[in-house]
Amino acid sequence: THHVRGQNAMARFGSAGTYDRNYSPTDRAYNWGRKGVEVEAPLLRNWLGWHTENSLQLRVDNLKRRVHGKGAVLHHGTAILLGVGVFLAALIVDYNIIHEFWTRALSNEFGEVPASLANTVAAKSMQVLFGTLAIHYLITHIGQGGRIAYSLLIFAITAVMIIGIGLLWANNSLPPGSQVFGFDVNSSAQSVDELMKSLGVKPPRAAPQPAEIKALKKYELIIWLFSLGVIFLVVASIGAMALHSAMRGFTGMTGGALYDNHKDARHGNQVRDDLKHAELDLQLYKKDEFAFARSKLSEFVSVYTEGVVAGGYRNGTRKRLLDKANNAAQIVLSEISSGSSSSDNVEDLDSYRQKAAQA
Repeated sequence: THHVRGQNAMARFGSAGTYDRNYSPTDRAYNWGRKGVEVEAPLLRNWLGWHTENSLQLRVDNLKRRVHGKGAVLHHGTAILLGVGVFLAALIVDYNIIHEFWTRALSNEFGEVPASLANTVAAKSMQVLFGTLAIHYLITHIGQGGRIAYSLLIFAITAVMIIGIGLLWANNSLPPGSQVFGFDVNSSAQSVDELMKSLGVKPPRAAPQPAEIKALKKYELIIWLFSLGVIFLVVASIGAMALHSAMRGFTGMTGGALYDNHKDARHGNQVRDDLKHAELDLQLYKKDEFAFARSKLSEFVSVYTEGVVAGGYRNGTRKRLLDKANNAAQIVLSEISSGSSSSDNVEDLDSYRQKAAQA
């Protein structure tokens, strides 16, 4: 409990000592204890003054909007639909690529797949599903930093692939005989040879291929297979990342399963717990303000104690801080029970502005 509360509080408390006023007063109590702030009665009065009906209602409304508001439902629903759609599209694209590969690999000299092997083509192509799911499980367990690094790698590979496709498209768009890559480089010479043959003139002997071209021919199959694998990896990775986004949207709407320890699920459950806590506080405040104040003071001392323990202070310092916090809580509680509520000493912002304007 100390560790989880400490992570939430430190995430909302700036390194420079400034705090975000949107996070709960309970987190402020933890931070004060962790930083060794001495709690006096005026400080505790002001802390209790933050718990007004308006502030509690505002907190409940804000948390409801974050948990199941129209914007949250639209955001998570869109993420689910787009994520699943991109995932299915990636499976279809990769399936067609692998299906075509196995069809060509298993075809006979006539370009037809034998009947005995026809059923194996679809089965071999199903490796697309397992490959994409394997990448999905990978990016789920490598953390946020690992997902960023993997996304940058896929982006770099995709950039190189797009450049290569652009070069091939530009090369094929050139007029016949002027292509830089392919067999069309000698198309003009071949047309001249055909003309000489038609005239009965024996064309000159073709020059042998350079040694560099022969060396590249040895690696042509390897380069082709590598390119096929890269395309498969890129499309499968995009589908896996889209599925991950869909799962995050689903977790945001449902809160995750009981056994889900993922950060997104923990954050969603924390927000839901905060909403329930705020609703209970608001109900208790409307029912009995004194019982509410007593409950919040007890909660303050408990959370403040957790912060002091997490701060790692010596026994003497720890005892002094906790004694001051307990004494301040007793003073404020006795003031409330006697009718001289400490909230009378806490001016709201409008009253303060009126007095400042009159002065």
